Amino acid sequence: MIDAHAMLGDETYLRLDADELLRRMDAAGVDLAVARPMGAGMVVDHRAGNDLVLKAGPRIRGLATVNPWWGPKALDELARCRDLGAVGLFLDPARQGFFPTEPVATPVLARAAEYGWPVMMKTGAYVYADILALAEVARDFPGTTFVAGFGGFADQWFELPMAMRNAPNLMLDASMMWGAGIQQIVDRHGAGRVLFGSAEPRNRYAVVLKAIERRGLDESSRRAVLHDNAARVFKLEGGRP
Repeated sequence: MIDAHAMLGDETYLRLDADELLRRMDAAGVDLAVARPMGAGMVVDHRAGNDLVLKAGPRIRGLATVNPWWGPKALDELARCRDLGAVGLFLDPARQGFFPTEPVATPVLARAAEYGWPVMMKTGAYVYADILALAEVARDFPGTTFVAGFGGFADQWFELPMAMRNAPNLMLDASMMWGAGIQQIVDRHGAGRVLFGSAEPRNRYAVVLKAIERRGLDESSRRAVLHDNAARVFKLEGGRP
């Protein structure tokens, strides 16, 4: 199994380092995790946050993050992260202070497209992190895969089906979604549009895996959600470290 959304760092009541994430992965039977920084490493100290996820070891692959307001320095940091093996870009508009559709974000998104990276953007907060804004950005970059981080949790999940219909390159991170919400996306758009994510340490492997298991997916769909989609999106060579 591949976890498409874990978090490393220290943020208020949340704390997780690489060793503890690996312990939780082993307990849940997860082979590989894609992690992004949280806390100061995501909001202000990007170099430290990126190093935390990019140097966590072969079973943890990193999503780089930068604040688009950094301008040229943001692009330099993305180039450094590419050289360290980053597998994608993570953005949190509400915490990093920009609108997804603002021109200030365009150079960073264009650089991700140039690198062939998927872009995961945290969704669920109106105005800054609106799912419909992410869908609009996805339509502007049709060759890039975009992932709705947290699936619009908690107030925007209902916008997902229409947003995904209008943006075929938009996928769901199911890390904070309940079973019926996951099922709705599978029924309307297919299992190929859903990524299993844990949101560790905000959520738990046991919770997300139980929600997926209760869907009663056929073996092909189950494998797509738990492994194949992430291996394809993040170019993980079949999911093996």
